[in-house]
Amino acid sequence: MTAYSTAPLPSSSRRRPIRAAIGGLLALGLGLAGCSAGTAGAEPTRVAAPAAFPVEIDEPGAAEAVVIEEEPNRITVLSPDAAIALHEIGATERVIAIPDAATSATLNPHAEQMADVEHVIGGHTSPEPEQVLAWDPDLVVVTARHTGEQDASERLSAAGVPVLTLMNGWSTSDAVAENIEILGRATGLSDAADALADEIVGGVADIRERAEGAGEQPTVAILSNQAQTPFINAGSSLVADIVANGGGASAAAQIGIDKTMPVQPEQLVAMDPDCIMLVDVTGKGEASFDELLAHPAIAALPAVADDRVALFPGRQMYGLAGREVVSASERVLEWLHPDLAE
Repeated sequence: MTAYSTAPLPSSSRRRPIRAAIGGLLALGLGLAGCSAGTAGAEPTRVAAPAAFPVEIDEPGAAEAVVIEEEPNRITVLSPDAAIALHEIGATERVIAIPDAATSATLNPHAEQMADVEHVIGGHTSPEPEQVLAWDPDLVVVTARHTGEQDASERLSAAGVPVLTLMNGWSTSDAVAENIEILGRATGLSDAADALADEIVGGVADIRERAEGAGEQPTVAILSNQAQTPFINAGSSLVADIVANGGGASAAAQIGIDKTMPVQPEQLVAMDPDCIMLVDVTGKGEASFDELLAHPAIAALPAVADDRVALFPGRQMYGLAGREVVSASERVLEWLHPDLAE
């Protein structure tokens, strides 16, 4: 079985194509400074630089636009992916609360650098709006796909706290880049955010172009160990997009499985995948999958018998929200098409 290291891999610096600007209006503060014409020694009239705030962000699908009056310096983040993205654009020192998943080195490649964030929000429960308000945030960031976060966001908005809801779910490489750009606007860090988004989109485009040279897409069964039994990952997800970036195809989709669920041996046999990806979300390693892979019918699959099974740490494949999207895609390409890897 192949196990992949956590060392970062290079990504392309190719610039992405210009994307449509994200909805919203940037309020510009223009001021004139000067004195009467012809006065000796008078300074020329100046136009003040555009003010970065207030800023209005109006995402398609959001209930309403969010207006951020001033540059936020006390940011509460309810989504681990958003926490990672904020770290990568240089906003960590402004973040006062993150979910506990973002503190896990098993899931977050930047957990060590984010260890000093003041508050940690417990997982498996909806965040308590009263507790969040007690931290006196000036911006709260949530993800629309998380029901608990949506419930909390309504109550926080009613209390007058700006709540930025990211609507696209972080489910593709492009969605990650778009969310990074939005977070850049919301925090006044657009230059860093846009550069990072460019790096991600350009890097992924380079990898996809190389993967197309393979002329084939091996089917991949994506298994994860977030519960007592391994799950088959299916439907729209970032890990599936990363596999596609690296020149693979979803084995689950081939037999009509369109949502993540506990995997049954007969399902994996029906898929007969060319390769099997094991994603270690819990840090328990290969042993989490031993019982499933030892099932006689599964052990007889060519992917298992010929050792086309690879174990990836969760921090390389799950919850990615920055340049690791490119590194992960490169790792998949290296695994599926080693002759095309750089």
